[in-house]
Amino acid sequence: MTHAAILLVEDRDEDAELTVRAFRRARLENEIVVKCDGYEALEYLETSSPPAMVLVDINMPRMNGIRLLERIRQIDRLRSVPVIMLTSSLEERDLIACYDRGASSYLRKPVARADFAELIAHLGMHWMVLNKRPA
Repeated sequence: MTHAAILLVEDRDEDAELTVRAFRRARLENEIVVKCDGYEALEYLETSSPPAMVLVDINMPRMNGIRLLERIRQIDRLRSVPVIMLTSSLEERDLIACYDRGASSYLRKPVARADFAELIAHLGMHWMVLNKRPA
């Protein structure tokens, strides 16, 4: 059985590695594609099959996560793809901006690694196992 990829858009290598490890510990079999900014993510999205979900950091160079979210929601074939904002931002304006632009979820990254791993496990269970989407 093939599984759609999970697209992780994260500019910090340490956070990307931690996220990938947490997904693996949660036993998700999906390929995890990591891109370091919005431009790389858009290029991937325009040339690949729609991913199962997209995890996006807000604060990235070149194109931030909020602008990437806007662009994703403008692409018809990606409208039903869950886009989860996974960020360290505590700014209420970021939270509002993300939901106004069609974010499926907005999660703050916990500081403790164990808490982060638990968050990713729950995230994977919800969006990849429990959540139902149109084919």
